[in-house]
Amino acid sequence: MGKKRRIAICGFNLESNRFAPTCARGDFRENMYFVGNEISTEARKDSPAIHLGVKGFYNEMDKIFGDADGWVALPTMVIGSCPAGPVQEHFFDEFLEDLKAKFIAAGPIDGVYICQHGAAVATHTHDPDGIMFDLIRGLVGDGTPIVATLDLHANVSELMTSTVDVLIGYKTNPHVDMFERGVEAAQVLKEMLEGMRPKKHSIRLPLVAPSVTQLTAKGFPYGDLIRYGQSFLDEDIFNVTILSGFAFGDTPKNGMTIIVHSRSTPEKARLVAEELAVSAWADRTRYVPRMTKLEKAISLARQVQNDNRKKPLLFADPADNPGGGGRGNTTYILNAFITAGIKNCVFSVFYDVAAVEAACEAGVNGKPEITFNAQEESEYSQPLKVKARVLSLHSGKFEGHYGMAAGTTVDTGKTAVLDVDGIVIICISKRQQCRSADFITAFGLDPSSFGSIVVKSRGHFRAGFSHLFSDEQIIEVDVPGLTSPNLSNFNWKYLPRPVYPLDENASWTLI
Repeated sequence: MGKKRRIAICGFNLESNRFAPTCARGDFRENMYFVGNEISTEARKDSPAIHLGVKGFYNEMDKIFGDADGWVALPTMVIGSCPAGPVQEHFFDEFLEDLKAKFIAAGPIDGVYICQHGAAVATHTHDPDGIMFDLIRGLVGDGTPIVATLDLHANVSELMTSTVDVLIGYKTNPHVDMFERGVEAAQVLKEMLEGMRPKKHSIRLPLVAPSVTQLTAKGFPYGDLIRYGQSFLDEDIFNVTILSGFAFGDTPKNGMTIIVHSRSTPEKARLVAEELAVSAWADRTRYVPRMTKLEKAISLARQVQNDNRKKPLLFADPADNPGGGGRGNTTYILNAFITAGIKNCVFSVFYDVAAVEAACEAGVNGKPEITFNAQEESEYSQPLKVKARVLSLHSGKFEGHYGMAAGTTVDTGKTAVLDVDGIVIICISKRQQCRSADFITAFGLDPSSFGSIVVKSRGHFRAGFSHLFSDEQIIEVDVPGLTSPNLSNFNWKYLPRPVYPLDENASWTLI
């Protein structure tokens, strides 16, 4: 019996919005913070609170090596914050020191799995992901296999591609293949442990796609491109990763990136990457967002309210998406719907700790006067005074069943369900986006009983509501916010200009 393979596991998951408030240790502690053996324990649970990529990796490694005792897991740190602004320098430096110490303490390492988002920014650097990858490479040496999984919104730097052997990106948006990508990472790592030395070729385009155009369902350009990329897989080309990127990172490394991995032929990887890059650029005009004005959204909601023969509608507020760094508390749609007299509507979810505390103090059936954003007023998060009735109070912990929430444990913190003039508002105390219908049913409400549902989410909600709403019933509303798909609304500092569609004159040719 050969020696057991010793595999280090780590991850730093942050999607940074340059225009949002900075984040530090508390933001990670509140969301996902696992150290040492906590990682292995959580990853092997049925409904873990850890990233599903880690669960998929452990699941497949246990299969490959017979069981959990067939390999040696060396779990170090897997942490993640809800998308926010740049990570503060002092915390990131402390994290790197902690990670380094745990790698050194782990002893001999045969391979590394990194579960990473890939779109982090720090207050002192555009590329904390690359710095972390470079640190790990320096610790384990050039010959040790390193495989990383990335969110398809990753902004990839040359440092990231040069220090990690294989970069495996998600293929779905909404992201419902995180587990599968962890499985793939384990399979690739096994091949590398057996001697495979992969080659890769990457190309970055001056294309920064607005978030609402990055869906992967049929009919969307990004989905078409990813599926085209998968058609090149064969015995030599084993992974094609196409990362649309995250515009709000506002970094010099922004731009759709194509990475093609080959088992043995770098020339073939280059040719495939070039073919995909040419195809993506030729299709660039399809990445221009088409949004619905707020006045039109009000009219549509009123039509549903006045005619029960009409199908219910789901209104999305992608400009205030906590999944992209939005605060989850702007009141543009809420105020407009209240003023217009829209009823039989539910808002899921609205982040306001003070509002939840006021509801808890009033108790169920209490009628508190609440000022939304009383504690967090900003350019977009303006105060709104309402008279509410408390319908119910909850701990905020539940298991998800749909879309990205499926198979995970969700924690929205203390949660209050309020009624404001016939509109139900689900107020939470842990900032996050509404990823699925679970964020309504968990609080004793039936999504199908409402004529209108409003979610603060860019696109991940689609997988979690697909059993209730077709694409034709989904309305993306054009209002202001930190994650507005209208890229011209922002004062960009670091994007590599010109870039399409922000600059219509942007050009690119294959050299």
